Amino acid sequence: MRRMSKIETLKRMRKEYKAPDDVFEALLSQVEGQYIPKDPAIIHDAIYRLAQEQGFRELLKDFHFDTSGISPFSDLLDRVLFRLEISGILGTIEPKFERYVLSRRSKAELLETYREKFSPDEQEILRRMSAVFENYLRCAGGGKVVAERQC
Repeated sequence: MRRMSKIETLKRMRKEYKAPDDVFEALLSQVEGQYIPKDPAIIHDAIYRLAQEQGFRELLKDFHFDTSGISPFSDLLDRVLFRLEISGILGTIEPKFERYVLSRRSKAELLETYREKFSPDEQEILRRMSAVFENYLRCAGGGKVVAERQC
């Protein structure tokens, strides 16, 4: 049996390991709307609420929240959002910088990447999680951000 090189081992591990960034990016790839609010408190609260739901806990287990302040806060989620901004996946184009833009191209690229990384069952969980995430954002943002849904 042929022994794998370190590079092959790292590639395999990267393909199999689901980092918190991967989970959040996969969640964003399923968002129906083109915008999400650029308000960290709203995003942190939405992910915190999702992490409390039984069906979503496993995929969000790496996000730990400090709930001692006004709203839940995760250092990890804050770093993930920063990396997404730096990489250009999340961007703002409006003068007030109130919303992140999720371009169709970015979402399509993310979706293609995560179809390979997540199992069909996990993809279904991510689809449901994304719908709930959008609803949380819409309710917190006064209904201006994504498609109409009940709060």
